[in-house]
Amino acid sequence: MKKFKVQLHCHTKSDPDDWLFHNDVKLINYAAACQYDVLAITCHNKIVHTKELEKYADKKHILLIPGIEKNISNKHVLVINAHDDISKADDFNELRLYKKEHPGSLIIAAHPYHPTPYSLKNELETNIDLFDGIEWSSFYTPMFKLNNKAMEIAEKYKKPLVGTSDNHALKYLNLTYSYVFAQEKSKNAIIDAIKQGHLKIHTQPMNFVNLFLMTLRLTALEQIKKYLLKPVKRRRNKV
Repeated sequence: MKKFKVQLHCHTKSDPDDWLFHNDVKLINYAAACQYDVLAITCHNKIVHTKELEKYADKKHILLIPGIEKNISNKHVLVINAHDDISKADDFNELRLYKKEHPGSLIIAAHPYHPTPYSLKNELETNIDLFDGIEWSSFYTPMFKLNNKAMEIAEKYKKPLVGTSDNHALKYLNLTYSYVFAQEKSKNAIIDAIKQGHLKIHTQPMNFVNLFLMTLRLTALEQIKKYLLKPVKRRRNKV
């Protein structure tokens, strides 16, 4: 078995929902500087992965895997090694159909018990059969232990915990990630190893002030972006 440093939850300015300042190439460059072996860009409801990005990442010695953070019944779900038809999955039954068609994808419960309306909460246990892993997110502090319930559910159902950064600002990319123990650096080998629980989380909590400011910044920028896009949508509708 070989050990690979893996980051499977990252956003960039390609994200249609978040308003961020680093592009896909800058993320790959920063991940290379942090010595990542495997990376997924997981923008909301959009696969931004391209062959050009994959080749660029390969030159940086990074395996880039297609990913997405998909709204499923208005809850966030990570799909790694995602295929284009994931866009058709809007509820849990449709996600089941997608999983049946694409058993090589990795489905992870994103920040399932964080205090956001997009967290799965009770839907995680109701649909536990769908999930190959449960996220341990970097969004927590020593006081606000927001991953504890996720850890409890992972232990209850014997699901692997997957450490990710849910990265929106490059400087926090290296707070939480996973070491995956696999036979080789390939999509199938990495995903199979995670499904079998052959991984170890590396994590350190965020500073409370940084967590607060990051949350405030993301919320404010999301609302500003929505406001700025409204006139564009209205103009398109008139045409």
